[in-house]
Amino acid sequence: MLKLIYEDSFEGLLSAIYYAFYSKEEIIYIGTDDSTPLDMLTRQVYIETDLIKYNKVKDAIVCKIDPYALSKIYTLHLSNYKDKGLLCFKYLKLAFKIGSDIHKYLHLNEVRELDLIERRVKLESHRFTGFVRFSLINDKFLYSSIEPDNNILELISPHFQNRFKNEYWIIHDVKRNLASIYNKDTFEITEMNNDIYNLLKNHNDEFENLWRDYFKSTTIKERVNLKLQKRSMPKRYWNNLTELKKS
Repeated sequence: MLKLIYEDSFEGLLSAIYYAFYSKEEIIYIGTDDSTPLDMLTRQVYIETDLIKYNKVKDAIVCKIDPYALSKIYTLHLSNYKDKGLLCFKYLKLAFKIGSDIHKYLHLNEVRELDLIERRVKLESHRFTGFVRFSLINDKFLYSSIEPDNNILELISPHFQNRFKNEYWIIHDVKRNLASIYNKDTFEITEMNNDIYNLLKNHNDEFENLWRDYFKSTTIKERVNLKLQKRSMPKRYWNNLTELKKS
């Protein structure tokens, strides 16, 4: 039995999928976590990211299934689903046999699970287009910190690129130490330096105070519905909402 460990990237995932398809041993894990102890029957293999193998798998998905399947697998890669590597492998084994009709086979566990994961990731992306709260840093650029369940930075960045096209902004995923940085032209996903984050998170400006005052002034205490609020805006996202931070 084999555990395949890959670099945490889409190219790394598809390189591992390529290896899995050509392996004669049973694959029991495909992922980035190499900390789990091995038993006597399991062997661990580190998969090097190979752009040639990555492109072969990517092209095969598009040609033998369809582009939508590739899109769903990429969304799976961005998700926080624990066994996404193995799910991707099992799904593709089915999809290469069935072809583009695979999306109709929702009675199959792998197809249904992938569909549910795609919905969850897209729902969270949609929510965060309304949850992001910016602070103006030194009258130069906008900054926001977020803590999404899934890795959605590149999914939400086009929305803010269109909405704030004439501003410099940074959206920082605190959980993953990643940031989307926009320079009035394009955005780039990059690692966020902890020292810079510590400076930014303690910054306060007049806009934040104005927003909190506005939120308080428009809130009718008698009509506060915490159950509805938690359903529409889950509590796990509250840490980075300006209106819910203490002055």
